[in-house]
Amino acid sequence: MFKERRFSAHEDFRTGIFCKLSLFLGFFLLIFYVFLKIISSFIGQNNTGFIQTIYDLSQSSVADSIIAFSIVFLGVGFILYFFHLQFVKLSKIADEIENEEEIKESD
Repeated sequence: MFKERRFSAHEDFRTGIFCKLSLFLGFFLLIFYVFLKIISSFIGQNNTGFIQTIYDLSQSSVADSIIAFSIVFLGVGFILYFFHLQFVKLSKIADEIENEEEIKESD
């Protein structure tokens, strides 16, 4: 029915890659949000064309959604970073145990 799986102590489930990706997206969205707010404070409401679109975007709920996703991605990124550090520590402990066993077997 179910296949028993054994995971190595060196397996980190790609938390390092997902951590970097999540932190990158979080910081990118945060910078984009700050860029929108700064630009909208300089351009004002009396413009037309693309500049008016930027102003409208910064005043709508889209900007709030951008900051919300930024916070979520940053939070997930920091959690994955913590997991990645724990997997690295686990890997070091497993290496130490394996080295001790090899030393005992050679004696």
